Amino acid sequence: MPFTFADLDIRTTLPDIPASAPVVSLTPPCIKDRSRAVEGLTKALGFEVRGTVDVPHGYAVGGPSGQVEVFYASGAVRGRNTDQLSKFEDERRRWADVTKDEDHDGVFFRLGDAAAQRLTTSSMRLLDSIGLSGDHASLTVTLGQWARLDESGAEIDSGPGRATVQLGYEAGGIRLIGPGAKTNFHYDPDDSGEPGIMARFFHVLRGTEGVKDLRMLTIEEAFQPLLTQTWSGLKVDPTSAKMAITSATFGLLALPADVPQTYAAPALVVEGRLEGVLAEDGRLVELRFGQYLPLANAKGLADAGFASSGPVLPGSVVAGRARGR
Repeated sequence: MPFTFADLDIRTTLPDIPASAPVVSLTPPCIKDRSRAVEGLTKALGFEVRGTVDVPHGYAVGGPSGQVEVFYASGAVRGRNTDQLSKFEDERRRWADVTKDEDHDGVFFRLGDAAAQRLTTSSMRLLDSIGLSGDHASLTVTLGQWARLDESGAEIDSGPGRATVQLGYEAGGIRLIGPGAKTNFHYDPDDSGEPGIMARFFHVLRGTEGVKDLRMLTIEEAFQPLLTQTWSGLKVDPTSAKMAITSATFGLLALPADVPQTYAAPALVVEGRLEGVLAEDGRLVELRFGQYLPLANAKGLADAGFASSGPVLPGSVVAGRARGR
């Protein structure tokens, strides 16, 4: 027996879905244009190139202490310094400029304004020098968080981890969501006085070439694949179980870097919980999930001349974890 929209326990503000919204045509990537980025990143990450190899999603250059990879499907570039990544035993990092704050969710750590600005400036200069700069819609600097727990699960210590400078993008005036539109710089602290040591880098942003407005599904229609979905290994009875929606974001869905994509269409990325469901062994469990829900119907896309955009289907689970009670 499926859920209905009225059954949902909505614990967030659902976004307003317009009657029509843009679908953006994407340009095929030009892999030759990535040679400048590859050369610049090997220098910025500080490793020696010993050769080039084919990998399932594209090609990689590098050596024993690092690699830079290029993705054929999207033109994405990913790099890492393996020596730097293995330098630390765990997630703990000692930053000189850190503030400790607390809100209703608990304690969290934030890089000081001066340190965050230095990392941002260094990141933007690098992006421009390797030919990957573009107009970004958002810029954030965050610190990873770690915690140490006692035997009962209570937190007894916590602190900051690796720093990330992240850029977000938009197309057709709408935010790009999903894994296929972002730039991430991951930094470790540097005792020599430099802003930080870059350990990893990832950039994926497909080019755009045209926009068409299409009719959107209603919010109730968009949720249907989630409401009627079956959950493997779980007994879900809507008369006793509860589906809670904790987050819902509207945007144009950008698919993963290794997936060919010819257009970006509006979608919701939804997070939530299934509460009060039974596992096969009889345990009462809670399942956390995240899903992409398309907002443009297949017929409308076909009539507008858009071909298949990839294998992300309505109702696909993109994250999930069951927790026993």
